[in-house]
Amino acid sequence: MVRRRDGGPLDSRRTPSSALVTRLLSDHYAAPEDQAYWDKLESRIMKNVAAEAAGRRDVGNWSTAFRLWFRAGVAAACLAASGAGVAAWSSRHTEARVAYTAILDSPAPTPVIATTYPSNVSEREAAVQYVLSH
Repeated sequence: MVRRRDGGPLDSRRTPSSALVTRLLSDHYAAPEDQAYWDKLESRIMKNVAAEAAGRRDVGNWSTAFRLWFRAGVAAACLAASGAGVAAWSSRHTEARVAYTAILDSPAPTPVIATTYPSNVSEREAAVQYVLSH
């Protein structure tokens, strides 16, 4: 038994039979019987074939190859330019990061403490000079 979306039974008077549906679809999608339709269709197809063949007759000309591949060439050039820009930006970014790391990671010079004091300077003056030097 066929049911509605909400689960209730369908009214058999409103449900079309499969034979009726098949006949209606066959009538709707059937090929036209008018010979003029087929003649027009054939003339359109042959006109397009002739136009395509006329375009291919120009194969001897060297510029035809460029004309056929123009869009693909422009797309490839744009892609290559974008890739080069990304690579340049990335290398600049990497160089800056390496330089920054090299500066920050280099060991700071350590002060050397002299174990001997100059003979003409007192301990107090030597301590002051030491503190002020750092």
